[in-house]
Amino acid sequence: MSGAAIVRQMDVVQGMLHKSVIALAIVPTNRSLTVTGRKAYSVMLHLAQMQAAAGTEGPDGGFAAPLNSILRGFGATNSISSDAKKYIDQMISTKVEWRPLSKSEQQLPLTFDTNGKEEGAPAPQITDELRIFNLLAEVRIYKRAGENWVTWYYPPSIREELVSPSRWAQVDFAVLRQLSTYCAVALYEMCARYRDSPAGVTSRQHWSWWAETLRSSPTSKVRAWRKFKNEFVTPAIKEINELGDIEIELIEFRRGREVEYVQFGVKKMARRPERIAPAAPDVTNILRGGKLGIRDTVIEELERTYGVDAVTEGLDRYERFMSGGDRPRIGNAGAYLRTIIANKAREEAAAGQGATSESSVQVVVEPAKPPAVARSQRDIEDAERHRRFSLIRDQFAKLEPDEQLEWVRRVRDEADATTAPSPSIMKRLARGEWQSPLVQVMVIQHYAKSELGDDWASLPTEEFESLMAADASSERGVG
Repeated sequence: MSGAAIVRQMDVVQGMLHKSVIALAIVPTNRSLTVTGRKAYSVMLHLAQMQAAAGTEGPDGGFAAPLNSILRGFGATNSISSDAKKYIDQMISTKVEWRPLSKSEQQLPLTFDTNGKEEGAPAPQITDELRIFNLLAEVRIYKRAGENWVTWYYPPSIREELVSPSRWAQVDFAVLRQLSTYCAVALYEMCARYRDSPAGVTSRQHWSWWAETLRSSPTSKVRAWRKFKNEFVTPAIKEINELGDIEIELIEFRRGREVEYVQFGVKKMARRPERIAPAAPDVTNILRGGKLGIRDTVIEELERTYGVDAVTEGLDRYERFMSGGDRPRIGNAGAYLRTIIANKAREEAAAGQGATSESSVQVVVEPAKPPAVARSQRDIEDAERHRRFSLIRDQFAKLEPDEQLEWVRRVRDEADATTAPSPSIMKRLARGEWQSPLVQVMVIQHYAKSELGDDWASLPTEEFESLMAADASSERGVG
């Protein structure tokens, strides 16, 4: 069957990307791949498949499209040398490992050289396969009738398997557009492969395999599974189950007390998002923020927290402020924007509470006094929280000085990117003075959330003690 015929056969469900199974589990090896970059790559695959089906691909095997159809927000006035280059460069310079999801998918028909093989001899059995390619082989960015365009080429040995895959997963663009983290996008694409599987489960892999395929950066240390799960996997599952057309369940296999293997249960949901054409990820706010000196990761985090409209309004207010004469220099543009957006959100929340209070004043004459038992219960909870904080602080104090400094550095970077801390706080964080009353709570709470999860203060006592004991054993090199 020809490549075009395969693509036409696939294109039976509108709004779905038919993504080759070899392109689902990818591990960046030389640089980070952002959630925006991964979404844009999926859009480019869809455009390439449609052009191959229509026979409109270039004579040299390239695919072309307006840049705005891949990354929404690039108009004719944007500089292709600066604004677009960092996204396209991310795809062409990111080298990835393409990992089979299961052993049965290790021998897909790729066009590798067969020189030296005797005629008629059976193909050798392939096992433990690992393929390493760049996401794209070549990219050309240019102006065409005043509009920014891009032409791209895939590595030749995997081109047909990407453009006209023999086995694929159906990825719903309506879901993909809404997912906000790299982990959620990667997990959704891999689990979508098993949407119609009779077994309803993904392949079983060692937890480190999942950690490597679900993280966006090759330089970040692969942490213990419990920590990676709390910080990335659990929020991703929640987001997919709330927004998606599949329901995912985490399944863990333990050796003693430690998780060794992981797989995911996958069920189709009755909910079906509205079928839409592939929507290019919108980088309008990222481009606007870049001109103000705000990192794209800060814009993405603010959009996840407050929504796209709130960030757009915050940028409008920031630009109006900067357009005035004799404005002071802003030292941390990201923190300043966060302050603008957070203050606006607080104002709206306070206005809503005020309206609620005013409308109910005729009904509630006098608030009921809380019972003494409730106050006593609060005292107990406060005491337990203080006890846990003290235990975690004592554990932190036993860490090696270099490790303590690394944790303080993380707190400093997070504070610098997301808040507007005072100079005295930043000075103590820069010096690593975690015991200072000004920063101790920040450091210990960050450490507690990373090691035990966001709900460390409300965990059942037995589970909290067990996790603390496990971390203590890990620090001593036991287990």
